[in-house]
Amino acid sequence: MTILILTDADDGHLPWVTQQLNARGERHLRLDPASFPADAAATVTYGRDGLARRLVRHPGGVLDLAEVRSVWLRRPGVPGHSVGGRHREWAEATWRGVLRGLWDTLDCLWLPGTFAAQQAAGQKVSQLALAARLGFRIPRTVTTSDPQAVLEFYELCGGRIIAKGAVPMELPGRDGEKREPFTRPVHRRDLIALRSLRHAPVIFQEYVPKRAELRVTVVGERVFAAEIDSQASVRTRHDWRHYDDQRVRYSVHALPPDVETLCVAVTRALGLCYGAIDLILTPEGEYVFLEINPNGQWAWVEELTKMPIADAIADLLARGVAPNAEPWRNAYAVV
Repeated sequence: MTILILTDADDGHLPWVTQQLNARGERHLRLDPASFPADAAATVTYGRDGLARRLVRHPGGVLDLAEVRSVWLRRPGVPGHSVGGRHREWAEATWRGVLRGLWDTLDCLWLPGTFAAQQAAGQKVSQLALAARLGFRIPRTVTTSDPQAVLEFYELCGGRIIAKGAVPMELPGRDGEKREPFTRPVHRRDLIALRSLRHAPVIFQEYVPKRAELRVTVVGERVFAAEIDSQASVRTRHDWRHYDDQRVRYSVHALPPDVETLCVAVTRALGLCYGAIDLILTPEGEYVFLEINPNGQWAWVEELTKMPIADAIADLLARGVAPNAEPWRNAYAVV
C-alpha cells in the first residue's frame, strides 16, 4: 500500500513527515498535480459494472490508485498546459476537472480532508457558528459590507473592536510579496473610510483581552497546544503573526480536557482529521475560539516547542484509518 502526498517539491513540511514514514518503512509517493500533463498522465477506466482501474503515470513509474491507503493533501499545484492560444484555457480547465474527479474516487483517509471538505471548512463565517454551537465561547462578531452596521457595532463594543479578512486570501504588499492581511484594531479615525466596505465584506470583532494566544494543532484524536506570549511585545499584541521572536516566548500549553475535546469536535464536524485552531486565553482563564485553518502550517510549532506533530501525522497516514473515522471518509468516492 502507498501513502500519496499531493504537494510541490519545495514544500518545507514534507521532510518532517517523510522522515517519519521512512523510519516506519512506509511506502509513499509525492505527486504534484502541477506535473500534469508535462510529466504525468492519468487514466480512469470503467466497465459495465462500474469503476475498473485508475492509473497515474509519473516519472518514477505507474501508480495504481487502488493501492493508496491514505492521502496527505498539503500544497498541491494546479495543472498547466503548454498549448497556446484559445485552447489553453480549455485544456487547463479539463485537467483540473478530470483530476478533481479522479481524486474524489479515493475512499481512504484524507489528511487534513478532501478538497471539498477543506474548501468548506475554510469559511470563517460558518466556523464561528459551528464553534459556538459545539460549546466554544466566541467574540461578538459582525461580518458586513454596510458602514452603518460597523458604526453601531463600534458603539456597542465601546470603541474596542478589531478588523480582519473575511476569507483566507493573500494580497500583494508594497514589497511585492503576498501576505494575508493582519488583524488590526479599528480606531475612530478609521470610521471615515468605511465607504470602502461596499466593495467587499470585512469581519469585525469585539476586542478580547489576552493573557496569551494559542495555536492548537489537532491530528486525529491528538491535540498539541502551543502558547504564544504575544502580549510581551507591542509588535505582536494584536496579531502574533507580526513575529518578534526575541521577546515572544513559545511553549507547550496544557489545555483543559473539555477544551481539548471541543477542538477535536470542531475539526471532526468540519470533515477534517487535522486542523490548526487559534484561541485566545483571557486574563480570567477563559478560552475563546477565533478560527480554524484546515491546512495551517505546523512545522514551526514543532520546531519551537518540540511537540511531536510530524510523528502524529505520519502515524495517522500509516494507519490509514483514525478512531471513529467515518466523518473523515470521502463522501464523493464512487468505489
